[in-house]
Amino acid sequence: MTNLGKIFILIGIMWLFQLWFAYKQAMFFQKDIGGLRKEGTMAIGLGGRRYRGGRAFVALACDESGIVKRGMVLKGFTIFARSKPLDTYTGFSIEEIASGNRVVQSEKKKVQEAAQSSAQHILEHFERIKSGE
Repeated sequence: MTNLGKIFILIGIMWLFQLWFAYKQAMFFQKDIGGLRKEGTMAIGLGGRRYRGGRAFVALACDESGIVKRGMVLKGFTIFARSKPLDTYTGFSIEEIASGNRVVQSEKKKVQEAAQSSAQHILEHFERIKSGE
């Protein structure tokens, strides 16, 4: 086997490890947000760019009145990132977050975008319920 063949095999093995770690990260995140589902209506939003500082995933859970009860954030550039509680949006209205009127300056822009996306998904869910779909 040539050196080029060995390099391709090594790249393939590294790619498989990356896929496995990404799968494990997704499973940890799903387990972490499992508790949010019990809090009420829950949605996950995405913010940021893939190669410019990474992406952020924000899961928000709210009650029937549209007030955020809890949140989780998953951010980081590597597959070793883990989710953390996000308390900066707790107690705020979903409408405020979705409209962009509730901006938490202490959070990065990608987290703000992800929270706004999550809130918009929840509002869409509430609208579907109201319309009887």
